[in-house]
Amino acid sequence: MALLKTRILTVEDDENLAKLILELMVEADYDPVHFSDANAALEWLKNHKADLILSDIGLPGLSGMQFCRLLKENPSTSSVPIIMLTAAGDERHKVEALKTGADDYVVKPFSAKELLARIESLLRRYRYHGQVDRVLGEEPLTVNLDTGVVEVKKRKLDLNLKEYALLVMFLKRKGRILTYSFIADDVWGDDAIATRDTIKVTMHRLRTKLGSLGSCIEAVPGQGYRWQEKKAGS
Repeated sequence: MALLKTRILTVEDDENLAKLILELMVEADYDPVHFSDANAALEWLKNHKADLILSDIGLPGLSGMQFCRLLKENPSTSSVPIIMLTAAGDERHKVEALKTGADDYVVKPFSAKELLARIESLLRRYRYHGQVDRVLGEEPLTVNLDTGVVEVKKRKLDLNLKEYALLVMFLKRKGRILTYSFIADDVWGDDAIATRDTIKVTMHRLRTKLGSLGSCIEAVPGQGYRWQEKKAGS
């Protein structure tokens, strides 16, 4: 069964910031929905569901604070986690946001990594209270992102941390060429220096452990690698 993308509802009236957030959500493999005012978002929520709501405090018309309060008072949306975007140094609004029911806040300007980390942390916190696990991929290969269990044809696969990170990276970006520098940054980060040889050795181990599915990892000469699904019989 394929993973249903997590839907993030964003309410932000700054067009440039909204565009950046939407691009970030798509890159992170979320399903983003955007509105520039809270009333339009409330109308949308009458017939749709969001997994998390990201709202600016300083919205025109219905303020972000009022929007948050209405969401938490409505039984159909009260359990949806909310992150508020606040201006730097605006301590009063931060406190008010939390008092109205917001689960977290992020101060502008923020980094992409910080926002994604806050979103991921909040989603995990809510999911551990009875929601289903996040499963990436589909038969015969699945990765449970909450438990870290990787299965091939229902059998558990023993991967080390770097191999696991490589697999998740590929499954989130199927068909895209991932350069050596991107792979080094995404999997190794600032913790260690990953040369091309380091990446190639780790990639070889992952391919071997995946068995026949290892052929889905294709080397792109001079650039890096990509995950290319194979048709049955190929």
